[in-house]
Amino acid sequence: MDVARKHAEWIAAWLGPGELAPFESDDIGELAALLREDHYSAGATVFRIGQVPTRVHIVRRGAIQLTRTLKGRKAVLQILQPGDVVGDISLFLRMQVPWDAVALEDSLILSIDSLSLHRLLKERPGLAWRWLHSVSSRVAGFWNRVIELLAGDLEAQVAFVLVRRAEHGVVHLSQGHLAELVGGNRSSVNRILKRFEDQGRVKVRYGQVEILDEGELTKAAGLE
Repeated sequence: MDVARKHAEWIAAWLGPGELAPFESDDIGELAALLREDHYSAGATVFRIGQVPTRVHIVRRGAIQLTRTLKGRKAVLQILQPGDVVGDISLFLRMQVPWDAVALEDSLILSIDSLSLHRLLKERPGLAWRWLHSVSSRVAGFWNRVIELLAGDLEAQVAFVLVRRAEHGVVHLSQGHLAELVGGNRSSVNRILKRFEDQGRVKVRYGQVEILDEGELTKAAGLE
């Protein structure tokens, strides 16, 4: 199996539950034929605010940070990880990109040019349905991101991020990335994580946080 098809099958798995609209072999083949690999070193710009997107990007490996400067302060809107898509909503709405997108670490991005994506979604209803599911999930994610930012004090924000972003009980974020998401300095976030760890709520490891007591974290986040 060639690399492009492997990438396409991986994307298909991330676009939403297959039972919603099972892919046919031709769907995978069509998607594979359109993919381009783009490599970004840490610190490289993927999008700049105000650009008109001509390609849709899917994070295959690494992490991409979306930011916007507000009143002289850089606000982290989101950190995209493998499986996340960027550029399609701006493309569909014919609007300029509303943020800067920068690679936080060396990243591999799979991209599709806008005209090819429009044609693909028009001709492949199964793929279009799954892409719609992906867009809806990401819009819901941005709603949750707003709640994260409004969760309360720094401890509540950290707890909320951990509860919401855990996958099978593990949050795959470094402490530095977590600090950027909540808008706090790293030392303050480290102290909060250490306190959570001492209380038996989490286990901190390199590049990730394991949730040990979701109920107590949920209370700390103010969700109960």
